[in-house]
Amino acid sequence: MSVKTLKLEGVLNIARVEALHSEFEEHEKNAVPLVIDVSNVTRVDTSVLQLFVALFNSMAALELELSWSGVSDEFRAAAKLLGLINTLKLD
Repeated sequence: MSVKTLKLEGVLNIARVEALHSEFEEHEKNAVPLVIDVSNVTRVDTSVLQLFVALFNSMAALELELSWSGVSDEFRAAAKLLGLINTLKLD
């Protein structure tokens, strides 16, 4: 089974939620494990973090692996502020 890598960078805010949601749905349809690289994310807002929570839940329900290949300090700090470190498996 192949693994898909998704590299995100810059500002992840509500303006990008719709496009990210579509991209996440496509990954779920393809039923392949997903590796996400957010090492170059400079800012992330609550709406995007909520989308990541939904993605983790969906992938788990489909028994598909989801992991991180890099996480920026900014992304980690935003997740920590919202209490999502464990939910997003960032520990």
